[in-house]
Amino acid sequence: MRCLIVEDSKVIIQIITQLVRNVSFENHADYDSVTHADNVPQALNLLSKKQFDYIFLDLNLREELDGLQVLEYVRKQQKNIPVFIVTGDNNINTVKQVIKLQPTDYLVKPVSKMKITRCLEKAKMTHKLNITV
Repeated sequence: MRCLIVEDSKVIIQIITQLVRNVSFENHADYDSVTHADNVPQALNLLSKKQFDYIFLDLNLREELDGLQVLEYVRKQQKNIPVFIVTGDNNINTVKQVIKLQPTDYLVKPVSKMKITRCLEKAKMTHKLNITV
């Protein structure tokens, strides 16, 4: 499966990438292909050219909440892709704003193996449902 990580911290990108690969390996699956973007224009460009099976998305990239632009784009263009918000922002007003765009899950940093496992299970279930429909 193909994963897109939209995050401006190289450390967080490495952590999520390693967790995705570890969880995939432990579940006896091939390593998931991981691509990353560190800003909104780069993410939108990748989404317009490639198909992804799931996305880990930080809300606060260069500007406050500009990750919402990516989530809005995905929901308008490719509604079935699971989008997992990964952010340090747990402000209730932010959560309310994001929930309106129907992310698959909202994860508050730091991410853990358990959180990533739960996300990958949701992504794989969605992927299986899309194949059989």
